[in-house]
Amino acid sequence: MHELASSWIELEGAHNVRDLGGLPTAAGLTRHGVLLRSDGLDALTVGDVRLLVDEVGLAQVIDLRAPSERSERAEGRLQAAGITMSPLPVVTDEDIRRRKGDRVQQFQTGEDPAVIMANGYVELVELGGTALSAALRRITADGGSPAIVHCSAGKDRTGVLVALLLDVVGVEREVIVADYAVTQERMGPVVERLRNASAFHELAHRVAAFAYEARPETMRRFLDHLDARWSGGEGYFIAQGVEPATIDAWRALFVG
Repeated sequence: MHELASSWIELEGAHNVRDLGGLPTAAGLTRHGVLLRSDGLDALTVGDVRLLVDEVGLAQVIDLRAPSERSERAEGRLQAAGITMSPLPVVTDEDIRRRKGDRVQQFQTGEDPAVIMANGYVELVELGGTALSAALRRITADGGSPAIVHCSAGKDRTGVLVALLLDVVGVEREVIVADYAVTQERMGPVVERLRNASAFHELAHRVAAFAYEARPETMRRFLDHLDARWSGGEGYFIAQGVEPATIDAWRALFVG
């Protein structure tokens, strides 16, 4: 697997935060200070917010969580700092409850964990086309970046959107896989923080540990499906009604 020099941003109130600049494409490296990814941002300290606002220049938060997750773990400090908050739930609360049950059943029947997780990611792009497309449009709008994309752990919904965005600009396949997999370095503290969330607590004792891991094979399988069904991230966004001009704008914004 490609060795990735991740641009971690060290915060007290979030653990899986990094800048996605410096990744290789055929047209050059992705730019720093355009797209960041993260786990939940509800526990940020005053110092964390100051770093994101003053040093990163953060303009927008793309929140992919469901309404119940946002209501339980709000992001008051960032909103108070004047950052644009864009709630774009990839799945509904009802979808989450159904998916939990499906995943538990799959794990109990002994299916290949990488297949289970990759199929779950395929379902995310099928259910979340409106939200994922809106995220691309909002990031490329005037004043839409630097943007940080996040869900609760910064692994699944965030991982799917980031993979799509990286694929659109031509980031090398194994680099996309490596970016996904490097999240594993931070999953310990992320899971520990999530233990107090009711939605997580309900599921934690029922699902195998693999559900909280970021293994390379999961992302490879998802990208294989993306290619087979939509010919990659650009084809996916076009199928969701995203304008070619928006895709061109994203490439111009993100690749130096």
